[in-house]
Amino acid sequence: MSILWILGEAKSGKSELAEEIFARLPGSKFYIGTLPRTPQWMETIAKHAARRPKTWKLIEISNSLEPAREEISHHKGPTAVLLDGWGVYARERATHWPGSPADEERFVKELFGEYQAFCQACDHLVVVAHISAMPPTPTEYAQDRITARVRAITSRCLQEADLVIYHDREDVSHQDVDYVESVVSKMRQEERP
Repeated sequence: MSILWILGEAKSGKSELAEEIFARLPGSKFYIGTLPRTPQWMETIAKHAARRPKTWKLIEISNSLEPAREEISHHKGPTAVLLDGWGVYARERATHWPGSPADEERFVKELFGEYQAFCQACDHLVVVAHISAMPPTPTEYAQDRITARVRAITSRCLQEADLVIYHDREDVSHQDVDYVESVVSKMRQEERP
């Protein structure tokens, strides 16, 4: 298993970069979409669908990774998985989490456990997120508990990643074939039993 995270601002080209890397990974392709089919997101969904090869299996999720994990784990042969929109997914989970505000660590533990189980089903995983990688401060929790929860789980997941690309900071393009190939090569080297 190898895990790559790509973080960046909205409309920065991080999804295009993820797709170029993902297309070169071995195995059957599973594209996990997290955007809700609401008017706000339909243009983005349409753009992503137009770029996506028909051979990539689309699995749409909103409040659990389990259906995607289940489908991928029943697949025979190697798998490459692209989870596009981690921030949208984590925000949905953070918004509807039933735990008490005083027990934020339990939220991270529960969602991280689900994420780990999902990772175990994938031979190669590419995660795309529009969220800060830094853990939230107590002040940030007080100001915006939902965003702080999303940042807390994201920073925890990043600790387990094999590679992280900060798309805006590194100023990389999906059109840079040499760069894309070098990332794919690193992911292949990071394969874990």
